[in-house]
This record gives sequence, structure tokens and C-alpha cells, in this order.
Amino acid sequence: MDSPATRLIDLAIRVQEAGGGPSLDDEIRRYNRMIRSSWRADWNCPPFTAAALLDFIGFALSSPGFLASRPKAFDEKLSRAADGMDPVEYVHMLAGMVRILDREPPAPYDELPMSRWELSATFPHLDGFTAEMMDGGHDSFTDAVAGYVTNEHPYCTDVAVPLTTEAQRALVLFPDERSLGRYVSWISRGRLHELLETVNDHMQREHS
Repeated sequence: MDSPATRLIDLAIRVQEAGGGPSLDDEIRRYNRMIRSSWRADWNCPPFTAAALLDFIGFALSSPGFLASRPKAFDEKLSRAADGMDPVEYVHMLAGMVRILDREPPAPYDELPMSRWELSATFPHLDGFTAEMMDGGHDSFTDAVAGYVTNEHPYCTDVAVPLTTEAQRALVLFPDERSLGRYVSWISRGRLHELLETVNDHMQREHS
């Protein structure tokens, strides 16, 4: 059973097992912020719909015989998240938290820093480029970007378009160096500009 509701349950498990890490409130705020900041995600399943899915799970669990064939792994996951609380009560509580926190304005990134999971979901292509940077087989950052894009040539638009879109978005969302560098070590405003210039140069030479 994979859905926005189970993503929220996974976040609850992460909080329960982190031992003094992020609070559940903050993780739900991050989830809501991530969904609300993406037109596509918000169109498909806004936070209040995810909350309704959680409530549906609660009603289903409390109805004898309903969803009786659900995977055992789901019950185990829900039990981990509830941490001793009645699972039905827990999913309804979680749904209520999502609704209440969704009524608040999205938390600014300097107030509630982006978490590692939020980064991976918000900037998957920039995050994926990290492996290219760690490879160490490039003479310069520009060479790393060029290699990353041209390896897919002539279908490099599949890589170039989302990569440059995320780079532009990162420059807008994080206007200072500190807020960028806390998430991915190789990222700086200068390198994001260099990435954009390198990809644009390739697209102009090879695809215009």
C-alpha cells in the first residue's frame, strides 16, 4: 500500500525512531510545504486529500472484515508509527494534524530548514548530480556538468530540462550561500549559474 498517506506514516516512524530528532509537527509542515510548492503534486493530492486518506484508513481498520487482506507489513508499519497508541486513533490524530498545519502559511526555509528527504523529493535531479560530483573523474565542475548532460545525447533534453529547472528554482528559493550549502555540499550560487551556462551552451550548439 503506497500512497501519500503511507508517506506521512513513514515520516511519523522516522520521528518515533529518531530519538530526539525532528518533531512530528515540523515533519508534517515540511510535507505540506513540499506539496503546496509543487503545482503538480498539489493538483494530484493536496494535504487535505492525504488527510482524508488517513481517515479512510482509520475507518477501514475499525470495520470488521474491511481490508482484511491488507499486507501484514502495513500493520507493522502503522504499529511502529503509533508507538503504543491505538492505530485507529493514531491515524485519525495524524489526519487532524495534517489539516490543522495545512491552514498555516508554508514555513520559510530559513525558519524550518529543508530536511534530507524533502531535498530529495524537491530537487531529485540536483540531488542525483551529487553522484557525478563524487565520481572524481572530471577536471572541473564544468566538465562534470557537460559529461552528465552529453552522456545522454541526443536525448539529453530529458536530463537537461529538469536539471536546469531545479537549478533556477534553487537560486530563487535560496538567495544566500549558507541556505544552499547546508543541504548539498557541492552547491553554491556560483556553481548553479555555471551549471545553467554549461547546459545552455550545449543546448544552443547541439539542439538549436
